[in-house]
Amino acid sequence: MPREGGRPTLMLEDLLFDPAARWLSRALERAGVGRFLVVCHQNDQAGAAPCFPQGTIFITTGTEDASEQLMTFLRETEGRVCVVTRPVFLTEDSAKQLVTGSAPQYGSGETGVCQIEAGVLADALDKGETFEGALLRRSVRSEGQGIWWQSVTLLRRDPQRRAEAELTARQSSVWRLMDDGVRIMDPNHVYVGPDVTVGEGTVLLPGAILRGKTRIGAGCEIGPDSMIRDCVIGDHVTVNASQLSESTVEDETTIGPYAYIRPNCHVGREVKVGDFVELKNASIGAGTKIAHLAYVSDADVGRQVNIGCGAVTVNYDGTSKYRTVIGDNAFIGCNSNLVAPVRVGAGAYTAAGSTITADVDDDALAIARSKQVVKRQWAAKGRTNWK
Repeated sequence: MPREGGRPTLMLEDLLFDPAARWLSRALERAGVGRFLVVCHQNDQAGAAPCFPQGTIFITTGTEDASEQLMTFLRETEGRVCVVTRPVFLTEDSAKQLVTGSAPQYGSGETGVCQIEAGVLADALDKGETFEGALLRRSVRSEGQGIWWQSVTLLRRDPQRRAEAELTARQSSVWRLMDDGVRIMDPNHVYVGPDVTVGEGTVLLPGAILRGKTRIGAGCEIGPDSMIRDCVIGDHVTVNASQLSESTVEDETTIGPYAYIRPNCHVGREVKVGDFVELKNASIGAGTKIAHLAYVSDADVGRQVNIGCGAVTVNYDGTSKYRTVIGDNAFIGCNSNLVAPVRVGAGAYTAAGSTITADVDDDALAIARSKQVVKRQWAAKGRTNWK
């Protein structure tokens, strides 16, 4: 991972939402590469480590044991090694062709990507050849062509080149999913990171943005205009015009439109999280319905609960946050405020407009609002006085 002019390596700059090094690593992994050795500046290693699989060997440029570590790696490796000496992007197809040799694309244009037998490189270095010299003289060639793999995108510190690389990354990830049986209605308006997996039969609608280590099951519908980051989504889930982060959603659940699921949520099976509902650090039991305009935070909600429009778990007193517990089959009336810490028992009801500050027993009805007073003819008398 070379630096240019003392600046951090381009391989740690993002393409879409992930460093270029992660795109390269994942493409090579999926192509069948099992072991990685990374040579980088000491200040780049912390950023590089999360981009590569566990067990990757990192060598700091210029250290005394760098050559020894490289030789050990080469002696322990059978067959060819792929060598990358410049900041590049490889598409999924190009990485597979490079690793498997299914469609050789070697040439003389220097791209920084080549292949060489591990033992041959080790022997050459043992004999005193330089690393660069050994690559130039002993790397794999195809039918007399040059050594350099041509099907790469070189990364540059240039806004236009970066935009071109991001376009290539987006296209590559979209085609990867389509090869896995995912339907993408408009490939030009879907963005997928290198770690994302999506199950067969899922439909991605325009504006779907899938980031981080998101895993989506089979038969889902995602979008339009939905962003999902670091989430686990089950099978047959619908996410419509919503944002989800660092959470789990189980099978056959419906999210949105315009829902916001913040980190540390677990949403059970067959749950409805409707429009303008926000969840944060909450567990929602199977079959529960939160249809619209509600805030459920720091809460443990049971199964088959109905949470009405405008309901709020009041979790913060200005200094600390507290949890709300709602039992199975409870009914939370519209515009109820549940002031934590508080528990609403199984099968219990809260009347619409109530502010609940004490626990509600199982199967009880809690009414916490002012008694209605009707003053007859009050308005008519007022209008007379107002003239």
